Amino acid sequence: MLVVTRHAKDKISFPQVGITVHFIRVHSGHVKIGIDAPRDIAIVRDEIDGNETTASLVRRQFLRLPREIRHGIRNELHQISIGLHLYRELIQSGQHEEAEEAFQVMQSCLDRLDENQVFQRPTKAPAGQGNVFLVEDSDNEREMLADFLRLHGYGVNTFANGRQCLDYLNDNNPPKVILVDMKMPECDGPTTVRHIRSDSRIKATQIFALSGTSPKENGLESGSRGIDRWFPKPINPQGLISAIDAACAKPADSSLPN
Repeated sequence: MLVVTRHAKDKISFPQVGITVHFIRVHSGHVKIGIDAPRDIAIVRDEIDGNETTASLVRRQFLRLPREIRHGIRNELHQISIGLHLYRELIQSGQHEEAEEAFQVMQSCLDRLDENQVFQRPTKAPAGQGNVFLVEDSDNEREMLADFLRLHGYGVNTFANGRQCLDYLNDNNPPKVILVDMKMPECDGPTTVRHIRSDSRIKATQIFALSGTSPKENGLESGSRGIDRWFPKPINPQGLISAIDAACAKPADSSLPN
């Protein structure tokens, strides 16, 4: 259990799951909060859902699916249900070959359910694929955000400062996106960005700044000569993912090395 003390207008973010809790007002023992969360995350309120069973919660989530998907899932579950009863009867009557055939039919239904996109969790990209570089000196922030990106299918290379990132780029192909913190004790964000933009090999890479400061404070331009996108801390994880998705969907520059 996380126990914290917060004041009005404070916020707490959980970047791995895309949730931010806003403390709107604290008064006379009551706290008014707001919660930003992805649409696919269910929220259970004790005063409303305190007696709700797991089954009814699952049913509520199921009803949110498109009708054709619900129909297909019901058909598969119906076949499995009938198959289980048939399998039991065949085993009891000694018809083992027929029981094996019924079992294979059920297995096929389960395989189709397992392959259904609805039940697929985002898979981790192979380690070192390097779709995204993350430059952040805070160990906790770096690893939590990297895990969040990997859960969304991205390969992530992490660096504790700009120098590490620049050294790596000297010997490796650039990624689609580089996320850069601005305030770092060794080779800070602005210095890192300027070195990257001066490298003629790196043309198609987009640079996103992650910082509590502004572009003006850091003396950086916007666009292809500086920062493509600026994400103020605490960042909106879903907004960041959408921006990375868009950047990675663009065709690679043909001048980049293979």
